Amino acid sequence: MKKFSIYLLLIISCISFLPIRVHADNETLLDYKNLLKKYQDQYASTQSSINKTETEIKEANQEIADIKQEMIDMAAEISVLKDDITSYKEEIKEKELETKKLVEYLQLSSGANLYLEYAFDADSMTDLIYRMSVVEQLTDYNKDVINDLNDLITKSEERENEINEKEKELTVKQGNLEKLIVSLGEDKNSLSVEGVSYSQQIKMYKEEIEMYEDLGCKDNDIIGVDCAVTSSIGTWRRPTTSGYITSEYGMRGGSLHRGLDIGNKKPYQTKIYAVANGTISKIYSDSYGALCLVVEHYDSKQKKYWSSSYCHLSKYNPKIYKGMTVTTNTWLGYMGATGYVTGPHLHIEIFDCRKYNAADKNCGSWNNFVNYAKKKYNAGYGGPRSLINFPKGTYNSWSSR
Repeated sequence: MKKFSIYLLLIISCISFLPIRVHADNETLLDYKNLLKKYQDQYASTQSSINKTETEIKEANQEIADIKQEMIDMAAEISVLKDDITSYKEEIKEKELETKKLVEYLQLSSGANLYLEYAFDADSMTDLIYRMSVVEQLTDYNKDVINDLNDLITKSEERENEINEKEKELTVKQGNLEKLIVSLGEDKNSLSVEGVSYSQQIKMYKEEIEMYEDLGCKDNDIIGVDCAVTSSIGTWRRPTTSGYITSEYGMRGGSLHRGLDIGNKKPYQTKIYAVANGTISKIYSDSYGALCLVVEHYDSKQKKYWSSSYCHLSKYNPKIYKGMTVTTNTWLGYMGATGYVTGPHLHIEIFDCRKYNAADKNCGSWNNFVNYAKKKYNAGYGGPRSLINFPKGTYNSWSSR
């Protein structure tokens, strides 16, 4: 029994000296491949609903276009109706005056003093009778015309009221359709800065696996331990040598602005640098065509990952590539105005997760990342300013990193 205890102590001692592979996530390359298969299956199963959503958006947009055209046509019709009503009213006045004169003439003509007829150039009784007959016919005709014109005015006014009501109805319908499009667009994950579609995410996951394979990872290798080892995060630094904040991190227009916007007097000549040591994990265009990239940073002390995102670049450094180890002295590209912007700037985000990494439960997909960013904000996270020393306020410039 004593010998057994000694052997047991020896075994425990040996085990205690064996290297223990500890990492933040401990995913192998095979895990990534399985996750990719899972996402592909999910994508395939939801593709029909995605297509349906896209069809609904297309139909709603077409309906809005039809409504706008109908409103344009109705506005033109209302304008014509108003002109017609004015014209009809003037014509009625003229016909009423003409009829009045004819009636007066008829009354005079049917009086005892037939000499009056000769005053109106009737040169014979036959001519007088003929003239009286014509006067009666004209009077009846004018009365019919006036009645017809009155009917037209009434119908025109009724049609104008119908059009006005229809226009109100179409305006409400257009507003509802536009809200529907926004809702459907949010379901498609393509209405926010840096948003990407499901198919883009699948593409990123495939590229991620290819990147790790290029870095020498095998199926059973733990990423970041056996291969693709991330360098020490180092010190956080500003992404530009000079610049100023143009828009803060936080709520803006009812939604969360997840990063800082940085401007420069010479934006297209301004190089963008990595804010900490790490590895380029993603190089992509968002749903609006903005040139973006993501750098992963591993904090060995806290044993967790961070991701820094850079968006709206005018062009990339031609020497960078996915999987490339970078330091704070590595420039990634130039400031620009690609995508959905009002002017050239850098949009930078920093969060403690692995953005668009298939294995990251918080930020692996676009939806998860957006929700995680909101949770972090609500929990008091201050965005890039929490890690990097920027001048307080907006438009206060700096001239060093």
